[in-house]
Amino acid sequence: MNNNSHGSLIFDLTERFGGFSKVLIFGAIASLSSVAIASSVLAERREVDIRLQVNQAEGFTVMTRKAEALARSAAQRTFDSEVLVSDVSVKVTAQNQEQAAIILQLIVSRRNWVSRPDPKVWATYFPMTKTLMGLR
Repeated sequence: MNNNSHGSLIFDLTERFGGFSKVLIFGAIASLSSVAIASSVLAERREVDIRLQVNQAEGFTVMTRKAEALARSAAQRTFDSEVLVSDVSVKVTAQNQEQAAIILQLIVSRRNWVSRPDPKVWATYFPMTKTLMGLR
C-alpha cells in the first residue's frame, strides 16, 4: 500500500457521501466553535484592588485581619452582583504616604467560595509586608 492510498480512500469516501459528509464536518466545526465561545463567555474573572491605610498603632496582626475582612466582603459582593463571574481575585495592599505593599491576595472560584467562603483558606499572605511597612 503506497502513501497515496490513504488519501484516495478519504477522497473516495468524500465523493461517495458528498454533501452529507460536508454537512457533518461543518456541523462539527460549528458545534466546537459554539462550545469554545460559550466557555469563554461563561468564564469571567473579576479583579478587585483594595488599598488599606497603614495605622502603625494597630500592628500587623490587626491589619491582616482587616485585609481578610475586606477581601471577604469584596469577593462576596462581586459574586452576588455579577452572576457571570466565575472567578475573583482580590488584592489588598497596605499603603502609607510613601510606600505600598501587598498584604494578601485572594483568588477563588465561585464554586469554591460557595462551598467555603473563608478568605483564610483561599488567600496567599505576604508576611514581608510587615517589615517593608515598618509594622510591629
